Amino acid sequence: MRRRAFLASALTAASTLTAGCGSIRSPTEHTDPVVEPDDNPRDRGKYLQFDGDGDDGDLATVGVDPTSGPLPRPLAVSISHSRDTELRSLTQRFTTPDGDGSPPRLSLRGPFEGGRRPHPSVSLFRDETAAVVEVHRFGELADETAFLNLAVTEWPESARRLAVDSTVELVETGVFEHTHVLDGELEFDFFAEPDADGGTAGTPSSSG
Repeated sequence: MRRRAFLASALTAASTLTAGCGSIRSPTEHTDPVVEPDDNPRDRGKYLQFDGDGDDGDLATVGVDPTSGPLPRPLAVSISHSRDTELRSLTQRFTTPDGDGSPPRLSLRGPFEGGRRPHPSVSLFRDETAAVVEVHRFGELADETAFLNLAVTEWPESARRLAVDSTVELVETGVFEHTHVLDGELEFDFFAEPDADGGTAGTPSSSG
């Protein structure tokens, strides 16, 4: 899985001083990321690329990689961000749009790469048609690239598509903190592989 390197240049915090006091900026929402495939054509990962306001390069990249088949059992999630920002929270909703309405079942593998304390605070639960992953606190990993490893323990039999909606709260640090809310969706298509008898197996495999 690709681990993207980010430019070292810092984002400029735009703060306005009024009557000797710093004004508080409302969170900036980013809802139109560029979707990029992995650099390695054999890798099925996809990435949401969020650009900064200026010419300083990338603000953040959120990646999801269904790393092996025949169905997407391991799901590798990565969040890279510019050097002067910190991760505050992550919410991801995993759905199968063409399934029977039931979401995949997920479990946490890891929890994160690194192993330093305090560990991130993570919750997994089901919300009707979605499997939801929430990171409430990134702990010592807040200022680093974070890697979250998930396992698909149950996959809806009729499903051939996976949609992952990601919302990341990122804080630009400095004299004045500024919050960025990043939202985007990735979709993966799967197909049924032929079995040994020439029929169609019921377990999906990623087409990347």
